[in-house]
Amino acid sequence: MLEIVLVYAVLIFCTIELLFWIVVRFTTSRFKWLITNQDEIPNLSKEGLEKFIQTGYDQELGWVRKPNTSHTENGKYGVTEWNINSRGARVNPDYEELESSISCYGDSFTFSRQVNDNETWEHYLSELLDTNVLNFGVGNHGIDQTLLRLKREYPKNKTKMVIIGVVPETISRILSVWKHYFEYGNTFGFKPRFKVENGNLILIRNPINPSDKFFEYEKCLDEVRKNDFFYDNKFKKEIIKFPFSYTVLKNTKRNLKLIYWVLLIEIKKYFGKDASKIDWNPMEIIMRINLLWRIKLYNDPESTLLLKKIIEDFVDYSKKNDFKAVFVFLPQKDDLKFIKFHFHYYEKFLKEVDKIKGLLHINITPQLIKLENIDDMYSDNNEYGGHFSKEGNKKIATLIYEKLQNPI
Repeated sequence: MLEIVLVYAVLIFCTIELLFWIVVRFTTSRFKWLITNQDEIPNLSKEGLEKFIQTGYDQELGWVRKPNTSHTENGKYGVTEWNINSRGARVNPDYEELESSISCYGDSFTFSRQVNDNETWEHYLSELLDTNVLNFGVGNHGIDQTLLRLKREYPKNKTKMVIIGVVPETISRILSVWKHYFEYGNTFGFKPRFKVENGNLILIRNPINPSDKFFEYEKCLDEVRKNDFFYDNKFKKEIIKFPFSYTVLKNTKRNLKLIYWVLLIEIKKYFGKDASKIDWNPMEIIMRINLLWRIKLYNDPESTLLLKKIIEDFVDYSKKNDFKAVFVFLPQKDDLKFIKFHFHYYEKFLKEVDKIKGLLHINITPQLIKLENIDDMYSDNNEYGGHFSKEGNKKIATLIYEKLQNPI
């Protein structure tokens, strides 16, 4: 009798496991943020890798916008285009020939994605100040990569003032060596990072240097995993593996919700129904998780110390090169909405930034929170909001301009 019970138990378990395995395999084929053991050492697309090496790879920074390149992309206001000039800065229409007194470095919110070249906040700031505000922003860069690029570009593009603008999420980015461990599927995104040892910044160089290392990247993974905060703290904890039922259910709020929405979207599409109203739902779950990580990291002394040390190094570099250092957080829409309805999760850190001597800190968050039309400031209709819209960039330029005119 006991043997029969055991046989039935095994059959039931195997059936459940098979069903979970099928569902997981299908979901992961449609949505990269549900990961399995195969994502430990994913296959890199040869075609995609060749294109990336040619158009984006940078052996020091990981990736960069290369000179004399261009691209189009979509937002809620239609198709937009960006262009990079011969010195690697974004084209600034009508101001390219003018002298530059300000240069800007940072991530995609400084680059001003999803708007045209004459709709960036740097362009509007150029109009207000009658100077060519140089734009060296790079999508998905952390402030660590921003600092390295500044030190590389500034000797060739000296200005009286340098503005570093980054999203608050930069605190997550500076803890990464392989973006794939935080942004699943970003498998080309190897980067340098800093660590703090004995109170000093120590640079850990990009592990994929030169680019040939991409073709045997698994050889450097032990070192990458040791230096990447998110491998142990996030990636390993979210891998779905045997027993599939257990690893799915142990993280129910994340995994089951993702599976539910992905399956529902695919079912609607299969029967020819409109899924547009819910197709953002799986990604919305991921964005909320990322926001929770930001909140957690701004309450982590080691993470905030690293971020502050990077900003302090920026200021030290400004003093050695005799330019004015300016720092500004450029919040995403979900940052503003969380702060507006809950609490200002990075306010404590900004108070520490205010104490850095020699730095002009421009805090635009309070003014943005007061706006009634926050949605109009961003380029996408979803909760994340994409990047600043044309109107959003006008507002950012105005806020920065006003602070520059009255720095106290």
